[in-house]
Amino acid sequence: MFDLHILGTSGSRPTGSRSVSGNYLSTSSGSVIIDCGEGFQSRLIRHELDLKNNPIGIRARVSRIKAILLTHSHFDHCWGLPPFLKTMQLDGRTEPLTIIAPTTIQAINWVQDNYGNEILPDSGISSSDFAILFRQWNFYIENGVNKNPFPIKWLLVPIDDYAPQVVSIQPLDGFQLTAIPTKHGVTSVGWLISSKEKKDRRILISGDTTTNVPSFNELALSGPLDLLIHEATFTNKFSEKAGHYWHSTASDAAKAAVDTNANLLGMIHFSPRIDNLHVMEEEARCIHPHSVACADGDIFRISDDGRINLMRKQNNSWILYDTLRT
Repeated sequence: MFDLHILGTSGSRPTGSRSVSGNYLSTSSGSVIIDCGEGFQSRLIRHELDLKNNPIGIRARVSRIKAILLTHSHFDHCWGLPPFLKTMQLDGRTEPLTIIAPTTIQAINWVQDNYGNEILPDSGISSSDFAILFRQWNFYIENGVNKNPFPIKWLLVPIDDYAPQVVSIQPLDGFQLTAIPTKHGVTSVGWLISSKEKKDRRILISGDTTTNVPSFNELALSGPLDLLIHEATFTNKFSEKAGHYWHSTASDAAKAAVDTNANLLGMIHFSPRIDNLHVMEEEARCIHPHSVACADGDIFRISDDGRINLMRKQNNSWILYDTLRT
């Protein structure tokens, strides 16, 4: 069984009601974070406190986190990580943590040979590549004022094509983490989390991507999906803008749901200019009828038999939400 907590649905910057990217996935073997944008730890703490005070029997404990999966190095997806690690350190964490993110062989080699030097414009290396950020963050954690480091495994996944990559470290017993390369103008992946025991139970979280990703199809993914969480930054009216900035529309997300044979599509990463999410659902459902625009605080529960329930927060509690409602 999976419980996926959606803790950020805004693209690029927060709004009054939506935070930037971050998700908490609970499994029987522990939990993983998928993306960790600005302020993520505050959101998770508030979310867990609200859950603790509710009778639904679902929690989102920091202590159960075994891994953090990052989709790409834009700050609205990863800039909450350093302070979150610092808090874990201050809280006396001793359990190991695995942090996994995409990079390139070129960036890894550059860091090994040139770290600390100026990055030349024609080097093809981004100053925010995870090969560089991981080195900086590791130094920050190991050399901070608080001398209580806990074991962190920093795993870089070199991406050079669109073939899915099963990562070399698997921190969740009975589950498989696979990086699915995407198209976002920087090195980027989605994350496929699969149960090894219940082989049909699979979730894919896209991260940021434009449309027509070669690996976003049922054949490349070796089977259908229970749930696809896909970015939908723009409405169809702004499809040209979506392509220019390597993002997707609601219709693009729905097409990906059809191509991957996803039972349910959950859309996230909405442009701050969008205030009527029903428009996103209407556009997506023209292509994939079982589509829903996510809200901050949503919890998707995928049972072992494949049933998917969405619980949405209302009046400081969670109620069962009809994903087909209009």
